[in-house]
This record gives sequence, C-alpha cells and structure tokens, in this order.
Amino acid sequence: MSRVGRQDVVVLDREYDGTSNTLRVARNDLMAALDSYVIEDDIKERAQLVVSELATNAIQASPGAAYGLRVSLAADGSVLMSLTSSTLSDGPPPRNAWGPAHPIAVRGRGLLIVGKLTDDVDIEQSLPGTIVVTATFRPSAHD
Repeated sequence: MSRVGRQDVVVLDREYDGTSNTLRVARNDLMAALDSYVIEDDIKERAQLVVSELATNAIQASPGAAYGLRVSLAADGSVLMSLTSSTLSDGPPPRNAWGPAHPIAVRGRGLLIVGKLTDDVDIEQSLPGTIVVTATFRPSAHD
C-alpha cells in the first residue's frame, strides 16, 4: 500500500547500497531535495535524523542489501519519507517493543527515536522479507 497520493510530489526516489558509506549520501540527497521547496527548518533537521536512524536500521538488519528512500510532499505541506529495506526477521516489532532490550544496551533505540521525531510512523511488511517504514512530518500550524 502506497501512502503517496495523487497530489503528492515525489522529490526523491533512490536506492542505496546497504553499507554505512551511504548514510551521508542519503542525508545529503534528502537535504538537497527538501531545499528545493519551502520546508520548515525543524522538519529538515528531524528528517535528517530520521533518515539516519532508518537507514542504519536497514543496514544492520540486512548488511549489504540495498535500501530505497522515497520522499514526497503532500498537498497539505507534510513531508512523507518511506524507507524500504530487506529484513531477515519475522517482521517489524510491535510499537510497545520499540526501544532497547535493556536500558544500557548499545543498540535498539532507532524506532523509538523515529517515533519521537515524527508526527506519524507506519511500518508495513507487504512482502516477506521487505519492510517499508513511512515517517510523516507535518508543518506547524500558523495563526
């Protein structure tokens, strides 16, 4: 199921190698795409952190497997970021399991961070071995 609607404008749609060398490239591509539009600085900053977390999760879940990044702008000014990746697990963890297994664990905070930095996050496993995480950033309301 695609969250991109008829009036949404796709500003970035790219696949990256599943290595940590692509993290900076993905962030730079994201910023270049968003800089072409009037997007709030707060959204840009949060989106950079979120793409880093999601791409890192993708690389750790399936090292060497490519991941895809698609960013679109909705008619209401929201930014939608979808990262598609491979997984070797049975699927995405339930929302109440987002976070480290132990408070002092070195890893395991990615989805928890994504959940805090976005206005909405949706995880789908439409095909076996493939996960799509869609993060939504809504513009602030102006009086």
